[in-house]
Amino acid sequence: MKHFVILLILILASYGLWHLTSPLIRREATHALHRHGLRILAVIAVLVGLLVFAYFVPALRLI
Repeated sequence: MKHFVILLILILASYGLWHLTSPLIRREATHALHRHGLRILAVIAVLVGLLVFAYFVPALRLI
């Protein structure tokens, strides 16, 4: 549960910082997110998929 609280605080802090930045920085950041957003979401999806896979697969003997 504490992870969700930390995540909520980070989201609220980033939202506040977003509105405190200058419009030029916001425009450049928005352009960068539009350019790289799909790749970032793909990496996050792969990581979540690997976590789910690791949860359901029992530990393997490597030796």
